[in-house]
Amino acid sequence: MAKTKNSTPPYLMIAPLIISICILIIGCNNVSQNQTISKDESCRLVKHQMGETKVCGTPEKVVALSPHILDSILALGVQPIAYAETINLNIQVYDNPAQQIPYIGKWITTQPVALGDRKSPSLERLTMLKPDLIIGEDWLHKDEYSLLSQIAPTLLFTDQPRTPTTEEQSWQYDIDGIAKALGKETEVDKLVKDFEKKIEITRQILQPVVEKYPRVFLMSTNVATNFYAQPDSTTAKLLEKIGFQIVKLSSIVERGNISQEVLPQIEADIIIVLSWNEDDFYSPESILREKWATNPLLNTMSVFQEGRVFFVDYQLWGSNIRGPLTDLLILEKLPDLLLTTLKNSS
Repeated sequence: MAKTKNSTPPYLMIAPLIISICILIIGCNNVSQNQTISKDESCRLVKHQMGETKVCGTPEKVVALSPHILDSILALGVQPIAYAETINLNIQVYDNPAQQIPYIGKWITTQPVALGDRKSPSLERLTMLKPDLIIGEDWLHKDEYSLLSQIAPTLLFTDQPRTPTTEEQSWQYDIDGIAKALGKETEVDKLVKDFEKKIEITRQILQPVVEKYPRVFLMSTNVATNFYAQPDSTTAKLLEKIGFQIVKLSSIVERGNISQEVLPQIEADIIIVLSWNEDDFYSPESILREKWATNPLLNTMSVFQEGRVFFVDYQLWGSNIRGPLTDLLILEKLPDLLLTTLKNSS
């Protein structure tokens, strides 16, 4: 239906103009501030997906535009002033981040302003915050880069290789750039060493499982039971480093929906189901487990009957967060999850 000339209230008509003016004013202020800082503090050019950006001193008011970026800056010891979550939780401030932000919220000591959905963060709130630095991901924020850059120095990173042959993502591809922007370059070596140490400890613990049940198939599914293979997920990457073999299907199947009829034909010793729910942000794995148990095709699979199908939350185990803290959390949880296969077989 076509709108009438008077269908939009006057105050809504001028809102975009007000935001544009605020962005322009803050952009001018940022230029002036950056010129002052550059005389007094060390500045560096930081490479990212959109080019190079000058960052001076140690940014104190840092914005994280996605869970991956939040994980990375927290691991480097930096607290966010604002944050954009996987979905819009319809809150103004994360005043209880340990409860409001799954898994990595417990590392937050501030009360970040909520910017809504990572795919469309609130530019109006960003403008009012006057941040020192905005960090995002190129696949999410490339189209908004020019506007974001007017608010504050903005860097967009990718955690994929420059010429990727797979869809694998890893924080080790962009952590150096993020650390340089934050003035935390000395922290990266410790993160990598802690990760490698945790991998080795987990490998030793799970060696009996690797020997008995080496083949692991990872898939994602929602409550409507649409199935997708996930051979390049965060969890798959970690399992490969531990010594498991990740079961891969044909390239055609892996890019699309997997039929239920295909699942019983997959030769896997363990299946890990990355569970998600569009209507509920928090872990839906119990719902998926019940649906699988009542499905006459799926509940007859021997791998399920023998207790080797595991349901976990996609937010952590999939690729939504995928940072240094995420990897450590998964590595801590894997032994409790997979050692049950040995108990069930005894």
